[in-house]
Amino acid sequence: MRALSFGALALVSALGLAGCSRPVVPQVAVPCVDLSGRPCADNPSAAQPTPPASSEQAVKESRKAAAVARRAALQRKHAREARRRAAAQRAAMKPTEKPIEKPVAKPSEMPPVQTSRPDPAPSPAAPPALAGKIPSTSTDTPPNPAKVQREVMVAAVTVAAELAERMTALRVPQAPADTHLVAVVLARPAVRAISDLSGKVIAIDERYAKSNSKITAAMSAAGASEVLLLEGQATAITRLTNGEVVAAVVALASPEAAEAFPKIEGFRLFSVMLPKP
Repeated sequence: MRALSFGALALVSALGLAGCSRPVVPQVAVPCVDLSGRPCADNPSAAQPTPPASSEQAVKESRKAAAVARRAALQRKHAREARRRAAAQRAAMKPTEKPIEKPVAKPSEMPPVQTSRPDPAPSPAAPPALAGKIPSTSTDTPPNPAKVQREVMVAAVTVAAELAERMTALRVPQAPADTHLVAVVLARPAVRAISDLSGKVIAIDERYAKSNSKITAAMSAAGASEVLLLEGQATAITRLTNGEVVAAVVALASPEAAEAFPKIEGFRLFSVMLPKP
């Protein structure tokens, strides 16, 4: 038993010696790197750049160079387009120059041949005196309607008075000696009766001045007392229309002529019978 134990022990020892006598296979060391791919701090030999890191740097540099090249190409393109637009604008603003055409003389434009007949002499100018008498056709101010109406009324009364005098001149020689004359009095609308003329100034023409006393007496008998008949440089109807007096004696006529005297718009007409001569 003891011999068997020694034999087993010797076998195990022999096997152990045989195993230890084999050559040891060297193991390749694995470099220590961190998560970013850089070498660890405790391994100085691993701090050298590795091929993968160099390739990434080259890729980044190439991309950066490509981006710079693209930007430069875009800038050149924009510059070309800006120059093209500026040239187009200058061409549009610059007027198109047309070739100067030389005028060609046309037969119809030739001056007419002058004949030996002399030109007619110009008409003599009008003398200054005659030229100054030519009235101007332009009107500075339009006529006043009231003034025009007043002038028309004065003319109508003047014509009617002359007509009444002519009728009276034809009638009186054939009439009997006791024929009465009638004073035709024209008054303003405010005068409604002869009596309203009491104490008033009445215009009368100079040709009737010799009959002032008869007219005053007749008007006093008709109810107009203390009237004053006043002559003037202007006619009686003119002074009445101008507002100088309230009434005017416009005619001395026969009863028939006084009855035919026309009515004047805007005035009242009265007939005052004069006393017998």
